[in-house]
Amino acid sequence: MLKVIDVDFVSDHTLELTFNDGYQGYADLSVYFKKAPFSEIKDFKRFSLTRDGSLNWDGNELTAATLRDITKGSQKSVELSFNVQEMEAVIKQASWESMMEGRPDILQAAIRSYVEQFGHGQVIAKAGIKSRTSAYRSLKPETTPNFGTLVQLGHAVIELAKDRTVANKE
Repeated sequence: MLKVIDVDFVSDHTLELTFNDGYQGYADLSVYFKKAPFSEIKDFKRFSLTRDGSLNWDGNELTAATLRDITKGSQKSVELSFNVQEMEAVIKQASWESMMEGRPDILQAAIRSYVEQFGHGQVIAKAGIKSRTSAYRSLKPETTPNFGTLVQLGHAVIELAKDRTVANKE
């Protein structure tokens, strides 16, 4: 199933998107935001990444498939699109934005996309989280996550990424 796994605001109604199959590019959403229901949205930057990899603005969603159709970019191999430093930068930026805006869902979405790449069980084990229920709950979009659990999961995905990078070099 196609999912958006990373989103960066570029300008106006343009986003830089990365999909789970390695496709990366820029999507100009201005055509959508000129018509209802999206034209009613006051703050374009206030969106969330859903569990199924769509983008949501106050209940108005654009699916990953729709976004892919309008994204201009290129296909990267999944291995080449994997970069530990970039992952760390994304998680740090998401942490900062979460704290500044009081929105833990920003960090939650960033970490969720990486957790899905490695698998929940592996990440939870690496994080040393005793309660799998707490970890799963912290990743659900409809919950207010425990920030401490998100930090543990973030550290775990970075460690797993480093492990994978070392294994690929051997």
